[in-house]
Amino acid sequence: MRKATPAAVILVLALAGLALPVRGADTAVTLKAGFFLPSDSVFRDVYASPPLFGVDLTVPLSGPLQFWAGAEYIGKTGLLPVSEEETKVRLIPLYAGLRAQFGRKNARPYIGAAAAYFMLHEENPIGSASESGLGLLTQAGVQLRLVGPVWLDLFAGYRLGTVKTDDEDPLEADLGGLSVGLGASFKF
Repeated sequence: MRKATPAAVILVLALAGLALPVRGADTAVTLKAGFFLPSDSVFRDVYASPPLFGVDLTVPLSGPLQFWAGAEYIGKTGLLPVSEEETKVRLIPLYAGLRAQFGRKNARPYIGAAAAYFMLHEENPIGSASESGLGLLTQAGVQLRLVGPVWLDLFAGYRLGTVKTDDEDPLEADLGGLSVGLGASFKF
């Protein structure tokens, strides 16, 4: 089995560091929470709709275009289908891409797409597995000004990703699905 490497974390941080010198008044950090609605029926049967927590960084590039990067944490305890033994999953997507944000008033809709690096860890009485793989993450939403530099972020997104084991009898996990939630965005 492959171990998840910190190279993806370093890549996302390096891209964010390169984008910061061109920042403008709308550079933002968003703390978000929501739910992941997996498209895979087995994942959904075992873990239902796990909560997600994350952080986004957006840096203006040109016009409505923004550099967009972030990380999410999705984790939940469920029951195995046949034995009903406890199983735990942890999914961490790291992503970097582009986002377009429109409007200059108190409501700003946006849409974005990013390359994602998914790190999956699952453990139960049968064993544990840690795998990683590449995928795609999209998100659309609207930011609403609350007060001063604080904005409410309502979002929905979709992710595509698959990880495979390197075992003699390889297994494949579909990590695709919808995500919905809200966040608090701080613009500086």
